[in-house]
Amino acid sequence: MERDKGHTYEFADFRLIPAEGLLLRNGSPIPLSPKAFSTLVLLVEQHGHLVDKSELIDRIWQNTFVEEAAVSRCVWKIRNALCEDSQKKEFIQTVPKRGYRFVADVSTIGAEEKSAIRDSTDSSQLPAVSNGNGSSAASECDKLKLSGNKIITTLPENNDENGYNGKMPPSARFLPAEHTSVLSVNPHVAQIKPVKRSRKLFLLAGLALVLVSSLGFYFLTTGRTTSGGGDKKRIAVLPLKPINTESRDDIYEVGIADSLIYKLSSMKGLVVRPLSAVRKYKDLEQDPLAAGREQQVDYILESSYQLAGGHIRVTSRLFNVASGQIEETYKSEKDAANVFAMQDAIAGQVGNFLLARFAATSSSPMARRGTNNVEAYRLYLQGMYLYGKRTPKASKKAVELLDQAVRLDPNYALAWAGKAHAHRYRGNLGRDTNTYVEYQNSAVALNEALLLDKDLSEAYSALCENKYYYEWDFAGAERECKRAIELDPNSSMAHEIYGRYLFHRGHVDEAIIELKTAIALDPTSLFNQRNLGIALYYAGRYDEAVGQFKQVIATDENFTTAYLWLRNALEMQGNYSEAFEWLMKAQKALSADEETVRLYKTAYQTSGYQGVLRAQAERFEKGNSHFYIGAILNAQIGNKNKAFEYLEKSYQRREWGMNSLLVEPHLGSLRSDPRFDELVKRIGLK
Repeated sequence: MERDKGHTYEFADFRLIPAEGLLLRNGSPIPLSPKAFSTLVLLVEQHGHLVDKSELIDRIWQNTFVEEAAVSRCVWKIRNALCEDSQKKEFIQTVPKRGYRFVADVSTIGAEEKSAIRDSTDSSQLPAVSNGNGSSAASECDKLKLSGNKIITTLPENNDENGYNGKMPPSARFLPAEHTSVLSVNPHVAQIKPVKRSRKLFLLAGLALVLVSSLGFYFLTTGRTTSGGGDKKRIAVLPLKPINTESRDDIYEVGIADSLIYKLSSMKGLVVRPLSAVRKYKDLEQDPLAAGREQQVDYILESSYQLAGGHIRVTSRLFNVASGQIEETYKSEKDAANVFAMQDAIAGQVGNFLLARFAATSSSPMARRGTNNVEAYRLYLQGMYLYGKRTPKASKKAVELLDQAVRLDPNYALAWAGKAHAHRYRGNLGRDTNTYVEYQNSAVALNEALLLDKDLSEAYSALCENKYYYEWDFAGAERECKRAIELDPNSSMAHEIYGRYLFHRGHVDEAIIELKTAIALDPTSLFNQRNLGIALYYAGRYDEAVGQFKQVIATDENFTTAYLWLRNALEMQGNYSEAFEWLMKAQKALSADEETVRLYKTAYQTSGYQGVLRAQAERFEKGNSHFYIGAILNAQIGNKNKAFEYLEKSYQRREWGMNSLLVEPHLGSLRSDPRFDELVKRIGLK
């Protein structure tokens, strides 16, 4: 691109001099690669106006064929050079799927000032246009990096300015920092490229890691978690109940509870149950004390609301669960016209009452709902509720609702992260699901989430799952899981996902600790409870696993996956009569047809439990179960060739079970076969 010969631009602390190839901050040159510098000039020249990606490609790269990722890379270089805050986007605004807009105030300065700039600039300094990677130890950004005042993101090295060094679909986008989960040339794997850091920053990060690890070890060995302990009071906030039942709305019932939960979570001395743990208590007849006992908390905050004349009146009652008494009653009345302002005002007022009640202190968090679009927020709440059910039907609807949420607000990072999780779960369903498509959808949603908010715990949890379920990047998965917990130590989801990663890797003792932490944060999650049972199963603690799975089923007899794992544990005990009993109960819960039930009963009566396993193996091809399940069935009846055939198919589909090859006891008969070791190496488990 030909540089502007006649203008110099000024914005914030920066001066941009196209003719000189200079970007200055407070008189000091800021290095930028030629393409990034030309991109910045074009954006600043058209400040306030949208510049399409196609225009950037045409004007900056001209006759060179490049992909859109090259533009993304240049924009990230510019943002790094300008030390742009990823939350505020004070310089460059991303217009999803279209391009970019330079939004800072820009002024044009005259020739005499340009002369003064040249006279005051030390020619020995590093020029603004550089062939390097855009870093400078003397730059203001580096000082901010090292001081910890702001995190400046960078991009992977070893990529030229024409884009990523592998093929990418147009939807693939670069992520901030080292978390660049773009889809790579291999259609099955999304690669993560680490970023080289300065030695000094690396040492600081290492010291921080040691400190965090030491604190984590302290909490684990003393029986505490980062979520609570000692004299902290545990409290659960129930969804609000309407006085007028004809005007029920999640925006009031769940939305205000969500704001209260986030406000109270900032209070030191309180452990607050997450929204996922309490939203089940929406029944108008819900007994608050029963909910408090189930949640294992000291206090319950129950509230009701009434809408009238454009105002909302909320009455909150603080129950002491042990005594059964109402200790405090709080009332708040606000203008209901602006829903989010109303939610925050009520949360602030009631929160301040509780601050005084418990003599707590608050870190005064900013609102975290992540959108100003009321309908997008409502759709997000509904979508995440359905995702939490972990059923095929609910997960499909969850994806639809979250799709609608991000269409209404493309900058809604939480909804993008929720969409990534929902697609990830759908990728774990049966053979009718296209695992690759669901993974790709998850990766794209995840990229959007992290581009919008690089410190979003929910996004790193999804990234962790993608890595250990689909990419088989186990070291990367652990890094992202730990990052999710670091960003939100009180996230039940973050601890639960890390617990699953640990038991798949065979670290069952640590997995049990993480899963118990997840349960402490969300005691009513059957998904968490079931996964604790799986960890006990992989640990060889079959008696405890049996008890855990039975407890889950007693709570919800329709939680069908618990039957499968209960049966596995009973088989490992050699308790085949009870295993068959629970198999038949599972058929009832699954509403199996009469032919299937009759087949299994006949097989058991004539050939015992091995006959049942053979009957299941023969019928396997007619069902929708994972090939991994078919491999286990055939391993149990001694059909090794068929078991390996199914394992290969499972490998090709990247099914959820493949990362469990080293810990699944039912596959023990296959481990001496060279084919097993070869498969393990392909996955990267060894």
